[in-house]
Amino acid sequence: MYPMRTRGRRTAFTLIELLTVIGIIAILAAILFPVFAQARAKARQVRCLSYMQQIGVAIESYVQDHHGFLPTWSITNPGIAPWDPPSGNENQPVAGVATWDMSIMTYLKQEGLLICPDNPNNDARTARSYAIAQYTQRPYEYPPGSGRIIALGGYKDEVPLPSETVLVFEKGSNPPGAWGDALGQNVYQYHNTDSPGDDPGISGDADIEDPADFPMWHSGGKDFLYMDYHAKWAKNGMGPFANKPTASDTVGTCEDWGKPEDGGDWPVP
Repeated sequence: MYPMRTRGRRTAFTLIELLTVIGIIAILAAILFPVFAQARAKARQVRCLSYMQQIGVAIESYVQDHHGFLPTWSITNPGIAPWDPPSGNENQPVAGVATWDMSIMTYLKQEGLLICPDNPNNDARTARSYAIAQYTQRPYEYPPGSGRIIALGGYKDEVPLPSETVLVFEKGSNPPGAWGDALGQNVYQYHNTDSPGDDPGISGDADIEDPADFPMWHSGGKDFLYMDYHAKWAKNGMGPFANKPTASDTVGTCEDWGKPEDGGDWPVP
């Protein structure tokens, strides 16, 4: 008997086969990498919303312990006019200045909850990423008749539509406890000197009122914490971005205490 012959087996790919496989891998990578990037961005957005909700819990604990009043955005010693920077570096924590985030730290306990992972500013990994809305602060003349206005956290139950009234939004490039960026006047703001109507924005365009000059933090929008303590993402042009409380206001302003008919910026039912 003769031994049975077996066909020789090929042990290597041809160049064409290798190029085909590499091409397929490249196509799959091009398809999947943006998907993975979007998934990571979504995860950061959800984490930021979680941070905001925990901030809301801390603020409510503060409110319960302070007879229903919201945190004052900044308390200075000695007292100064509320919109004037304290002595020292306004972009760093200084002695004699207690901002709203430091006031709730007893309840919040973790400073890291003040830092959004998608903050586009410099020093984003250490910057406080949230500002309390200016219309949460009630102006008082003190002493009465002096013409000197101070700002204290308002009475929470006076807000007529808590589910639509912004309490905290994303803004900031300074560390927790800094006077600068602690207060927010406009939901488009992301830094204390870059907002519609202020100095030139990051693009340097002449049309400073263009919202496109101001970056959104998450997928073309921002996260917001509302007065009822729910946190929600809103796309640019919608939600708080579309709010025009009075005819003369630019889109997104939240500057004055009270209802629109009284000169304030709160949404009304």
